[in-house]
Amino acid sequence: MRSGIEIDRLLAAMADDGDPVSANLPSSGLFVSRLVCVDPVRQHIRVSCAEQKRANSALLAARSVVLRCNHRGARYAFSTTGAREVVHDSEPAIQLALPTRVLAVQHGRTPKQMQVPDFVELDCQVRMGLLAFDAKLIDVGLDGRAFLRHEGVIPLCAGTRLSGARIPHPHRPPIAVDIDVRQVIPSIHEGRRITRIGCQLRAEPADLEELIRLFILDLQ
Repeated sequence: MRSGIEIDRLLAAMADDGDPVSANLPSSGLFVSRLVCVDPVRQHIRVSCAEQKRANSALLAARSVVLRCNHRGARYAFSTTGAREVVHDSEPAIQLALPTRVLAVQHGRTPKQMQVPDFVELDCQVRMGLLAFDAKLIDVGLDGRAFLRHEGVIPLCAGTRLSGARIPHPHRPPIAVDIDVRQVIPSIHEGRRITRIGCQLRAEPADLEELIRLFILDLQ
């Protein structure tokens, strides 16, 4: 699976269910906690602090960590980085980068890898009234929820509909979509100011499925 949106949903379900997460830290043994926040907009997750201060200190000092979770009959593992102390809902917590890779093992099967590689990007030609601009489609979920990235700053706000956008497809003519803007997030990408646009794609079902297939390897 290439879609980060689907990975976000999996992690959010773990948080909603209150599933424990754990990590083996060589210097302190086992870190045990729970996911308390998954934020795909700001690209981070948060876990509650463990009861053992030594475990928290070891996690904060680690360059990367693999968290494990049993969720609805399956075992998952995901790697993350950038641990730092924060406050979440008035309680101490640890914030980490949003994982882009999840390994799943269920009923003795071979682990299935879910990854969001950087190269999955599609150029888009978008119009907003008289203004035309280019963007890249960087993620699409199974329900058509998507993210665009514009290289710069653009005067766009949530609630806007961008009609008649054209998305080139590698194996067929360009696909026409309408884009309902849900979020506009100024950000930094590779040292440059960009705009991330959270949105919902509207298109003919067959056309939308063609786009989804580029980000979801298996629709079965």
